[in-house]
Amino acid sequence: MHALVAVAEHGSIRRAAQSLSLSQTALTKALRELELDMQASLLQRNPQGVSLTPVGAELLAHAKLILAQMDEARAAVRHRQGLGSPPVKVAVTPTFSLVCLTETVSRFRQRFPHAPLSIRDAFLSQTLPMLRDGTIDLAIAAVLPGAQGSDLAFENLGELEIALAGRLPASASRSRSKHPVPQSYDLADLAHAAPWLLDSSRGGISEAVRRWLASHSVGALGQAMECTSSMASLVLSSEGAAIVPTPRPILSVPWLAGVSKEIVVRQPLPSLPLGLVTRKGHRLDASADWFAECARLEIQRMLA
Repeated sequence: MHALVAVAEHGSIRRAAQSLSLSQTALTKALRELELDMQASLLQRNPQGVSLTPVGAELLAHAKLILAQMDEARAAVRHRQGLGSPPVKVAVTPTFSLVCLTETVSRFRQRFPHAPLSIRDAFLSQTLPMLRDGTIDLAIAAVLPGAQGSDLAFENLGELEIALAGRLPASASRSRSKHPVPQSYDLADLAHAAPWLLDSSRGGISEAVRRWLASHSVGALGQAMECTSSMASLVLSSEGAAIVPTPRPILSVPWLAGVSKEIVVRQPLPSLPLGLVTRKGHRLDASADWFAECARLEIQRMLA
């Protein structure tokens, strides 16, 4: 399993062997034995090196999860023997990082001061695959109902309202005089006023915004930019002309007040559930479960 994962990550037998401190002969033998055990071809050679066959790609997802679970088992045994706490591996939304993370970690450390803690800032399109392959044990995410899939469990902690933030070119201000509410915009005016920063996830904030636009008969956007980086979104919305769908709690962060400005729209804003996502049937250990509880308390406070 280690051999398959290494080849998938490096795309080369030589580099994969080096990463595992094995000879190429030993790695090739291990891969061949795995193919014989699976009774299927897992690799195919190409001018760039090697890649996985469709069967190999299917097995890779299981291999990553198996290896992650073995790491968890080793950590649990060490904890039982008094040799340390299992690691807590979490992915969180930028909203949670900005509004809830400090208090969550502080409360968590009161009970587990020495537990290894790994926190990733990730969008939904990155989070769900990491949950499935065992890279993380818990995700804090905004997810449209059912979008997480049948293999993942979602605990809904409340509705997260989505506002629009960013800067508009000076020409866009001419449309404001048509409306009775000062400094407000109609969605039809915004569709072509500036680039919209979205990501490709089909169940998160960007998808909720796409559905919201469609519900108000807004057709294709003038410009849409794929952006899966919270930092890039912040820079582009504050330094350049761009429209960024932004969870409303972010706009209340004091140090962002002078950077990220709300673009007020006349239409009711969209929302989607925010909560905890885990693998179905996967029981969190004591430290991860306590982190989840700490996060739960902070999210409920934020959404109250």
